Formats: sequence, structure tokens, C-alpha cells
Amino acid sequence: MTDIFFVNTDNYSLKELNISSLPDSRRIKIDRLVHESDKLASACAGLLIDKFIGKNLKLNEYGKPYSDEKFFNISHSGNYVIIAVSDFEVGCDVEMKRELEYERLGKIVFHENERKKLSETDDKGSLFFKLWTSKEAFIKCLGEGFHFKTSELDLSPLPDKFEYKGRTLFFKEYMLKDAEIMLCGEDKNLPDNIIEAEL
Repeated sequence: MTDIFFVNTDNYSLKELNISSLPDSRRIKIDRLVHESDKLASACAGLLIDKFIGKNLKLNEYGKPYSDEKFFNISHSGNYVIIAVSDFEVGCDVEMKRELEYERLGKIVFHENERKKLSETDDKGSLFFKLWTSKEAFIKCLGEGFHFKTSELDLSPLPDKFEYKGRTLFFKEYMLKDAEIMLCGEDKNLPDNIIEAEL
């Protein structure tokens, strides 16, 4: 079973959140951040992990946190923080839609087929963020971080499922107003909706 939750950081402030309950490592991370919005996003991320996973986290060889009880992944962008929780490997990404130099950025991370598709579409922003979040969620699901060469991965068909090294991974797209969200996991029954969580 897999679930995906979000919080809107506009609904919270650092003063009202109980960050004293968070592990020392998370509180140190929050303190080191410069911008208030980043501190708030990190606090919300920590509280989501605490709520759905607990405190007994470990790190894999690539630095991805995991729990012995559940698989999870977290992402934040703008005023949204999301967490995917699953009985299977899972990765998620959220990106606020905004104006960017889509084709220039695509040259850095996209496969040649993805770059071609991007150059041919009239809606470059929509396609860019679908490809970007798909790639990020996929890589996070693998748990290898950016040791993975993204330009060698072709997700230009924007598949619902993808075969990779004997593994079948499934994708599900969600929208939150001006945010693109992608979930990637080994669970073929990915949820239809993203749920707002209470902190």
C-alpha cells in the first residue's frame, strides 16, 4: 500500500510548530538554513517524517534515509512539502511551475528524445515539469541519488510504468494548483489522490 500526503507551509509558522520533538540532526539542519521559508519547509518535512514514519531512521549508502518498517520519500518546493509512504520502494517530487529556460535546462538533464519532444511542443512548461518530476521521482525511488546519469534515462513517452534492470516501476501524476507532483514506486496500485496532512 502507498499513500502520498502534503502540507501547505503557508498554513504554519515556525513558532507554532513543535520542532523540539524533532531529532537533533533535523533541528541543527533547520538552524543552519538562512531563509525563513527554507527553515519552515525543513521543519514541516521533519514533522511529516515523525508523524508517518517515526524517529528510527537509517541512511543507505547514498545517504537516502529509510526505516525498517516503511519506505518513504519526501520533497518540497515553494509552499508545498510532500511525503510518500509505502510498503514498497518509493520516490516523489514536487515542483512549483514557473518560467524557466526550459530547453537550456533540458540540455543538462534530459535524454535526446526528451529534448526533441520538448523542442517540438507548444506547451514547453507543462512537458518540462512532467519530465523533470518523473526523472527526479524515479531516481529517488532507486535510492541512488544523482550518481545516476539522468541524460541516459529516456522517459519521453511519459509512461505509467517503466522497466529498469528487472524492476517494474509505476508512475502517478498529481496537481496542486501551480505545483506538479510525481510519484514513482514499485506498488502498481498507486493512490488516486494526494491527501492534506495535519501537523
